[in-house]
Amino acid sequence: MSDFNVNIHQLRNDFSNTHSNPSIYRVNDSIRSTNEKAYDPMIISIGPLHRGKSHLKAMEKHKRRYREQLLENSGPLDVYKDAIRSMVKEARDFYAQEIALDDNEFLDMLVLDGLFIVEFLREYKLVDGGGVMRDRNPIFDSEYIVSHILRDLMLFENQIPMSVVEALFCLSKKDEKKEFKDLIWPLSRCHDMPHALTADDATRPKHLLGLVHSVKCFSFAQRRHSNHVKRCEKENINSAMDLTESGIVFRKKAAGKDCSDWLDITFEKRTLYIPELRISDETESLFRNMIAHEYYRSGSSPRYVSDYVFFLHCLMSSTKDVEVLRRCGVISNWLGGDARVYEVVDRLGTNVFNSRDFSYEDVFSSINEHCGLKWNKWIAVLRRHHFNNPWTMLSLVAAVVLLTATIVQTVFTVLSFYKKT
Repeated sequence: MSDFNVNIHQLRNDFSNTHSNPSIYRVNDSIRSTNEKAYDPMIISIGPLHRGKSHLKAMEKHKRRYREQLLENSGPLDVYKDAIRSMVKEARDFYAQEIALDDNEFLDMLVLDGLFIVEFLREYKLVDGGGVMRDRNPIFDSEYIVSHILRDLMLFENQIPMSVVEALFCLSKKDEKKEFKDLIWPLSRCHDMPHALTADDATRPKHLLGLVHSVKCFSFAQRRHSNHVKRCEKENINSAMDLTESGIVFRKKAAGKDCSDWLDITFEKRTLYIPELRISDETESLFRNMIAHEYYRSGSSPRYVSDYVFFLHCLMSSTKDVEVLRRCGVISNWLGGDARVYEVVDRLGTNVFNSRDFSYEDVFSSINEHCGLKWNKWIAVLRRHHFNNPWTMLSLVAAVVLLTATIVQTVFTVLSFYKKT
């Protein structure tokens, strides 16, 4: 218990020192308008902003069941409440809008929702590893429910303070030696967590979405910080079809073990290497909410996900561009037709504000340098205006064959004439 007291004391200090500004806002209309449903929970509310909505009430009994299940194996409920009670004022300041709950109601909500997050992620790990029978976990009987809970936990407006969750985790764990961030695999899909992730209190994630965002971007940020050379001018690039016409080849980049390898796009020797991106029903919601998190962060922190989406938006300006990327393995389409992928990327790229210090400036500059060479320009013009359909190409081949045959025939005629003379 002494270790727990030290942890709680540290978490309280961290919380009071880092929450002078709100961390959670209502997503504004200009961002929300392109797909409002992407920001709203479908099955469970976490925190006060969506609390009490009628279609979310069914999950409240499961929250209480998880709480009682956890309390059977740990201390009484009052122990958890007492640990969080001193965080209530700072937790209110965590939200930009005033919360219409008294302190006791607000405390009850923090404990109930926080314990659900902790216990659900613990159970997921056990079920996924075969350690728990599913009949003891009715939630896990339905993949539909589980996938929607995971989705809702990643909504920007559906968060509670990370310090509250960590405090509840510390109090509820028994022989666990791992940290809370080691439980978030189903959200981050990352097995090897960055060890230095929470070393700096100033940049410590403020909520669960922020933690997943940090995990998925941390190593890319470290590499980029050490290698990146800032340029003065913003650049843009052409679509995948146009780049192909300029002689650029797309290749799927081999997957690595690093959590942020999905961001690692490189350009070498006329080849653009892009890690595979699986686009499914959950993709738009996850990306939109990570972008919202980047948008509302204080300061001028780099917007790695926004930059990545901007890159995709440049590449995919039509379904033909999607086809190019799908055929080379860069896009894994779990939605159906290429048109649906294009629609998702087109919506994601609307009203996206990328970093002042754009993450892919070097890649854009190298691509544009390649496309700017006269020879590559000529090749692109020829392909676009003269060889843009198979019939034109066949006509050219036929003309070349005919010309070659004519030349050969002429040569033989001349040679036979000289032999006769």
